[in-house]
Amino acid sequence: FHRNFVLACRVICRKSPQRATMADYMQSRLNMLEQELEHMRDHGMAATSSNGFTKQAMGMSGMPPVAPMPDADHRQRLERVESQLSSLLLASQGHQSLTTDHAKLTGSFNDLAKSHHELLQKYTDLLTAKGAPAAQLGPGPSPQVTNEHTIQKPQVPTLMDNTLLFLPERAVIELGLEPNMDDKGDGYKELWFGRLWELQELLKAQYELRHGKVKHETLSKQAQSELAVKLEDPKKKALLIRLQARWKATVYRLRCSFAVLRRLKFANIRGTLVYAHGSGGCSWDNMRICRMISKMGFMVIAPDGFAYPKDTAMGKIRHKDCLPLHKKSDDVDYWTGDLIYSSGSSGTHTYSTKAKVVLEKPADFRDLYEKCYQLRRSELHFTIKSLPQFIKIKGFFLGGTSEGGMTIARFDDQRYEEMVMGRFINSFSIEYCYFTPTPEAGELGGQIDVPTLNIIGTKDQYFGPEDSVAKIVASDAETGYGNANLTGNGFKTLARQGVEKALVCVLENGVHSPCNTHDNFLRQLFETFFSRPGSIWEIDAIWASDKTMSDLVQVQQQYAYHGMCLTQVFVPLPKFPNKWSLRKVEAVRGLAHSSAAKNELAQAFREDAERQDAELAEAKIMLDDTRMAVKDLAAKKEVKGSYYKADKMTTKKVKKTDKPK
Repeated sequence: FHRNFVLACRVICRKSPQRATMADYMQSRLNMLEQELEHMRDHGMAATSSNGFTKQAMGMSGMPPVAPMPDADHRQRLERVESQLSSLLLASQGHQSLTTDHAKLTGSFNDLAKSHHELLQKYTDLLTAKGAPAAQLGPGPSPQVTNEHTIQKPQVPTLMDNTLLFLPERAVIELGLEPNMDDKGDGYKELWFGRLWELQELLKAQYELRHGKVKHETLSKQAQSELAVKLEDPKKKALLIRLQARWKATVYRLRCSFAVLRRLKFANIRGTLVYAHGSGGCSWDNMRICRMISKMGFMVIAPDGFAYPKDTAMGKIRHKDCLPLHKKSDDVDYWTGDLIYSSGSSGTHTYSTKAKVVLEKPADFRDLYEKCYQLRRSELHFTIKSLPQFIKIKGFFLGGTSEGGMTIARFDDQRYEEMVMGRFINSFSIEYCYFTPTPEAGELGGQIDVPTLNIIGTKDQYFGPEDSVAKIVASDAETGYGNANLTGNGFKTLARQGVEKALVCVLENGVHSPCNTHDNFLRQLFETFFSRPGSIWEIDAIWASDKTMSDLVQVQQQYAYHGMCLTQVFVPLPKFPNKWSLRKVEAVRGLAHSSAAKNELAQAFREDAERQDAELAEAKIMLDDTRMAVKDLAAKKEVKGSYYKADKMTTKKVKKTDKPK
């Protein structure tokens, strides 16, 4: 009996999820114990064994006979059994009570979840009725200070103040911000974008909110009188004034830095990208690339050279009026052209390149493009130097589009050595052309052992191989300049310089804005590049295990010798609409045989085709107008020297490799 009782207690104490089975077992044990107890009471005066039970009472056979024991011992044993039976009954009742409570809690939880869902649905319906986009809702804790909080803009914002930040979800949660941006196809907003000074003001408001709850005490009259006596000492007063000046200077230096980003050290963000925008600022494809990379878990830091006040010296060089910080309720559709600025560009260093004007004044444009590069490279050096220490230790990527791509290509990053994990150059061909005033300027300016990614379209109207401004300017024998044998991509340049790891992607029918034709391809490409930058040249092998992804690229050239691994791939037009998210593409791919999916696919393709044809027609008109224009002969002038001409760390050593055919 003792052995059976211990087993029953162990079953009660065990945390088994099978509650019904345990209850049935306990009930059977109780029934057996009650039978045993009744038997003992009826035959208590009979001859017993040493444990108070006969073989027949125990219901067990084969046990050895034992000597009789006195009736007093039998009564004590009977009392212990009754006590144990009472404990078992109490335990059984407790288990039944817990089971009932668990069922009630489960029902309450289900009711609460249902109420929450209904409330969320009512809120969504309310927003929809007001015309708000569906992407407003999202998970995560409520921010302490929303983006609607009144913030004070600096009187004279600097390049650091106006730096654009694109923060991933982990950073938004860590800083307690209200998200104001989503990615293509998202149902809610979980990202944040804005300028550094706007982030500083929001965090300042959070601090004041917390600090306002703290009880402050003023100095007593006695303490004030003691302080006044100490200030009468000229030495002590001078020390206090010096301390005050040091404190103010420290605060100012922190404001003019990325100090607020130090809080992200333990936020487990995936990485950092320092991005250089194009000649029109951080709009259009620049914005799309930054937000898609931010969704991948990266923090994007983009210095903005157009945000200086118009009446300042830098504002007279380049300026655009800036939009205020976007609220959570604002419509920030992925395909909106400009979410950053509210005006066109102005200034002495703004331009919209046409071959006609370049051929009319080639020396002036060479000088203009060189000055623009020097301006952009100085922005990059300043930004990188100011990065928080944890970012420098972890490493960062460099990237740019159009003029920003040219800047990244020419940028001498040798002083940063192992900090640079990789670079991508988008919508620039890395060749000697009208955009690079000298043949040297058409080469890679940084470390040749940094993994490099070059992206450009076959129909790029500025640097493409078929029909472009670069092609027209280079073919003019009188005032043109640039390599007469332009290929429209950086493969030959990278091979000639001996870049160790590189991939060149040539996009079919891609114009100067590749997101319009290959947005989903860029997402998969960047995901692979940021995950495995050193293996990006093997993209065909990396994607080979997935038939869908392997069909995205076609290898055209590949070299792997003398320490150099370089691949050029051709990227056909996608098989699914470009405006669809990758999530939707994958879902529809499995339903491709249904009539509804086919109709939706055909309609989306028609819309994509109309948009792409309009872009190609616009580019053709611009190029035809250039070819038909009358070109004035202008004497070629030598490129002017500048202060930055000798600003190279070292002369790059080009590896000896066979020239590609």
